[in-house]
Amino acid sequence: MRILYNIAFLIFGIAYLPYLIITKRHRYGLANRFGILSNRLKSISSKGRVIWIHAVSVGEMKAASILAPLLRNKFPSHTIVFSSVTHTGNKVARTIATGEEDVFYLPLDLSFIVDRVVGIIRPELFLCLETELWPNLISSLDRADSKIILINGRISNRSYFGYRKIRSIVSGLLKRFSLILMQSEQDAARILSLGAPKHMTFVTGNLKFDLSLLGFTSKRREIREQLKLKEEDILLVAGSTHRGEEEQLIECFSKLKKDYPGLKLLIAPRHIERTQEIEQLVSKKGFLPKRFSSLEPRASSLEALFILDTIGNLMTVYSAADIVFVGGSLVKKGGQNPIEPASLARPVIFGRFTFNFQDVVRSFLENSAAIQVNNKDELYSALRLLLDDPKERKRLGANARETVDRNSGSSQRTVDLILSLPIRRRNR
Repeated sequence: MRILYNIAFLIFGIAYLPYLIITKRHRYGLANRFGILSNRLKSISSKGRVIWIHAVSVGEMKAASILAPLLRNKFPSHTIVFSSVTHTGNKVARTIATGEEDVFYLPLDLSFIVDRVVGIIRPELFLCLETELWPNLISSLDRADSKIILINGRISNRSYFGYRKIRSIVSGLLKRFSLILMQSEQDAARILSLGAPKHMTFVTGNLKFDLSLLGFTSKRREIREQLKLKEEDILLVAGSTHRGEEEQLIECFSKLKKDYPGLKLLIAPRHIERTQEIEQLVSKKGFLPKRFSSLEPRASSLEALFILDTIGNLMTVYSAADIVFVGGSLVKKGGQNPIEPASLARPVIFGRFTFNFQDVVRSFLENSAAIQVNNKDELYSALRLLLDDPKERKRLGANARETVDRNSGSSQRTVDLILSLPIRRRNR
């Protein structure tokens, strides 16, 4: 079976290579992906007990950032190492890791590569964020006697239907986990139907509801000064937008500017490599595009429209916002997580395509803590409502923060369950 999987993975990798080259993503972590680790990581692994945290990209790594301080406190004799798949996830991980820890890219899931990496790191605990099932990696960790733990697990509709087609394989992988910790009852029911052992499966909630535990310091004043906003200006931040949404947002913004001259718009695309594409769209619509990374006074008769082109600054930018639109939801992408702006008591709007965060969205809507719109016209109406009524903006933001607080506690529940596992020190 491993041979067949390796062959299939190689074929997929060869077919995927042109995309990596076109997007220039092949430049990042190539050595790590082929199992070549830094001397620093080798040294950490050889000298002490290791907790390996894997998170695919930015969103999952932010969830890991909530858990990491608790793990350091409860496992003082262990050292944490972080892996990611994407370059953006790697950059966020580097802001989380301490001077004694290290960050690397996940190796390709080929048996001879992951066997080498696991043999070097030999983690006592392997924590995987949000249902990452890599067959060779899981098998290798299991043979190395690592405790494999699924953290903050969720299964989208699309993933669920895909996993059901290969249930026999998925079931075998899930039986190798020591703990399976899911975000919701629905997620738990789905993973149990895929063969997860019932006595190892628990609902712990969504880690991102614990964002307030990070002690985030608002930089509202600094960011607004950087954007050269006046006190009375209203900043609309469109976070994690996808292609097809920016045009709708700019059209709404253009119409609203006629009645609300103090309204400003900052677009934060989900993928910053689209910055130039968005700049062209902004210019086409008659506005002056300004990149967040290079804000400078520039004389122009055009109204500036800001674009966030840096990684790891979205939460900070949200703190400067007066209204937040959460992207991936006006187009059929499944939405992005609204918890970040909600935790800052910002009024939140999102579209109807939120199937990736069904339980989170339901919680906000049931508590009158967000506005959901079906299309561009409804987005315009929702924005106009909030612009007309500052009290409604405040009420919606307060409800959002209250909803986040009410659902917090996942990180402590997660650590408590990890502590319940029998963990023994192995000879190195």
